[in-house]
Amino acid sequence: MKIGRVEGLIYGAQDVETGVRYFQDWGVKLDKRDASGAYFTLPSGQTITVKSADDASLPKAPVGGSTVREVVWGVDTKASLAEIKTELAKDREVKEDADGTLHAFDDCGFGIGFRVMSGAAPGKAGGSRMNKPFDPPRSASPTRMGHVVYSIKRADQQKIADFYMKRLQFRMTDHTGDLGDFMRCNGSNDHHNLFMLTAPNHAAFNHVAFEVRDFDEIMFGGKNMKSKGWKPYATPGRHIR
Repeated sequence: MKIGRVEGLIYGAQDVETGVRYFQDWGVKLDKRDASGAYFTLPSGQTITVKSADDASLPKAPVGGSTVREVVWGVDTKASLAEIKTELAKDREVKEDADGTLHAFDDCGFGIGFRVMSGAAPGKAGGSRMNKPFDPPRSASPTRMGHVVYSIKRADQQKIADFYMKRLQFRMTDHTGDLGDFMRCNGSNDHHNLFMLTAPNHAAFNHVAFEVRDFDEIMFGGKNMKSKGWKPYATPGRHIR
């Protein structure tokens, strides 16, 4: 099997309108809005779905409130999907949609899905900021999702690392005993696609990381979000504790 990237996120939101506005303000393209929810697509082909937290079709989450209910991982072929289904069905229920998408839960109770990747992830953004026309964007234009982060209980650190590495062939990138484990899909060249954070010692979705063009877009995109009333959790910079 070869898992390549985060393919989609499915949110359950207590206030769907606010959830939709957040992603539109951030610059993610809204493809469709109907009674079942809102559907966004990034240039990479990755998707974001926002539904009501009360939607009975959503997987359960370890915590209540507005949160990601399922991370969908993209695989290279239908053969890989079949291999994943066989592996996970050894000890847990695996549901399959009509289009072949698989649904299950990992060993910490987080919803996980799998489907064949739709399109190729673009190359790294960025480039020199020197000697080029500069027209500050009013909002960011995120190109792809790079990684997701979960908070987990410290007692589950080895168990969940074993699940992703032994069952789904993720690779350990960095192991930090007091903070958590960085892992990447076996078909990815990113430093990590998944981080299991052992603080604050409970199970919950933490965040998703988006890639944008360059540092200027981070700054002006963040300024745009603040101007629309969104409060930042942290300022740009390296993670510190």
